[in-house]
Amino acid sequence: MEGRITEEKVTKFLLTWLETNNWKIISYDFPQSGTGICIHPNLEFRTTKNKDSFIPDIIAYKNNTVIFFENKDRFFLEDFHKVDKLRTTSMYSDSILNLLKKIKYKSIFYGIGMPFFQKNTIRSEEVKNKTDFIICTMQKGSIIVFYDPMKIF
Repeated sequence: MEGRITEEKVTKFLLTWLETNNWKIISYDFPQSGTGICIHPNLEFRTTKNKDSFIPDIIAYKNNTVIFFENKDRFFLEDFHKVDKLRTTSMYSDSILNLLKKIKYKSIFYGIGMPFFQKNTIRSEEVKNKTDFIICTMQKGSIIVFYDPMKIF
């Protein structure tokens, strides 16, 4: 039986793993905590103040590379579409540039963090090209780099 790994646990496991591997954490957010940084669409894309805004679960950097994580406790196709929108449009460029203005970086990558369960990985395989990476967590906190074609990790 697959044990439940909450989104908060996924985020905590990933934070520990990133820090152990010398990533500097810019921001993180647990579900319903309100502690993360809100990324807004550029003014030309806004219809209301917060519509289409999002709060990345983890933002970190290392060696001129910035990473944005959207974490879940299971596979959600909508999050793959959200990450794809971040990767392939400039809809959020002003907010991201403002957030990173004090950081030296050359690359930004966007990905998904989720538990490593067979049904998650099977469904992710079909849409992995909508992300730059998929990092999975195990029940005890170990990490599996499931998809990383750019060799970020």
